[in-house]
Amino acid sequence: MFSILTILVACSIQQPPVEIRVEQVYPDRVGKMTARSPGQARAVLLIHGLRIHPLQGGLAARAEFHSWQLPKSAIVQALAQNADVFSLSFNQTADLETISRAPALANAVERLRFLGYREIILVGHSAGGILARLYVEDHPHAPVTRVVQICAPNLGSSWAKAEAKIQKVQGPFLESLTKSWRQKVCSERSDRLIPRRVEFLCVMGTIGPIGDGLVSCRSQWPEDLQRQGIPVVRLATTHFVVMHTKKTATELAILIQRYQPRWGPQQVEAARVSALLKASH
Repeated sequence: MFSILTILVACSIQQPPVEIRVEQVYPDRVGKMTARSPGQARAVLLIHGLRIHPLQGGLAARAEFHSWQLPKSAIVQALAQNADVFSLSFNQTADLETISRAPALANAVERLRFLGYREIILVGHSAGGILARLYVEDHPHAPVTRVVQICAPNLGSSWAKAEAKIQKVQGPFLESLTKSWRQKVCSERSDRLIPRRVEFLCVMGTIGPIGDGLVSCRSQWPEDLQRQGIPVVRLATTHFVVMHTKKTATELAILIQRYQPRWGPQQVEAARVSALLKASH
């Protein structure tokens, strides 16, 4: 893989620096300048979520790719049939809002536009889905055409609070995934909407009415996104499995590349009153 950028940004005195790496994973251009495949108009940028380092906390200070972001992973191979694929990694020692303000993500998107892609799709799993959302809300004129959140804790997760107490290095990052933090941020950013020209999809992992085992249904498809007509698709999967199996990779690749128009009020209400969602509220 050829790194198209590695940017180290000192965000504040209190916050540790943010490191972000972006690499092209299909075609895998080892030792070559990154370039758009001939005739390819679509680029997909994969953004990972949380990775816990219980024994070697210092690893959280490095931007490392998750296994599902690598060239031979099921999801990259599924997407490669109809897109060039890129992966973004970030270190996990600062909170999500600080990471989202680092210029590397915006620079990566601009790089994709410069290469000539007409479709630029951000795909974020877990916390990566929140970063993708923050980016399009804060950059309404950016050339992103679609965002797909996968099992994203928009309203936080109870699990993050417990982990924040024992993971000192990742403390700020984990704290920004707690329910209290995320709900406060959502309230403060209530005037920041998904741009109407950007297609946006929530992929909700479910193993019953409790959500994906880590994030509730309500957090994955919150009311503020419902009011904007953001559609939701439910997959029978768990938080840590969804990005790794061939079956879900195939399903996700179809959703990622499919047109995702906004829903009308009746479609949103029909999903809200389904048995699964009623149990989650």
